[in-house]
Amino acid sequence: MKGQRGGGFVQAILVFLVVGVVTYVALKMFERAPLPKVGPGAGNPARAVIDHVALHVEGLEAASDAAQVEEALRKAPGVASVSIDSDGTAHVAYNPVQTNPDQLVAAIQRAGYRARR
Repeated sequence: MKGQRGGGFVQAILVFLVVGVVTYVALKMFERAPLPKVGPGAGNPARAVIDHVALHVEGLEAASDAAQVEEALRKAPGVASVSIDSDGTAHVAYNPVQTNPDQLVAAIQRAGYRARR
């Protein structure tokens, strides 16, 4: 009985050491390399990926019209977000690698509305 008293403490210390070593090794394995500098927004990597454009949409007479334009823009490749103001201006955040404002205007025209930058 005398020899078993300190056994739980020693086991706890050993478990703590094993967990610590495993955690240290895992952290070393998953260290991230620095992000590469790319493109014109090299100082801000997020800026290099997302761009914004305001498109003036003509012919929006009801909320359902705005919803159709919004859906058409959301289906375009590279579109991150779309919002349409009450004055008919569509604010679009997009990935310039996947699309451009002319392609977004074309998507609006395919939905049956006129648009310009």
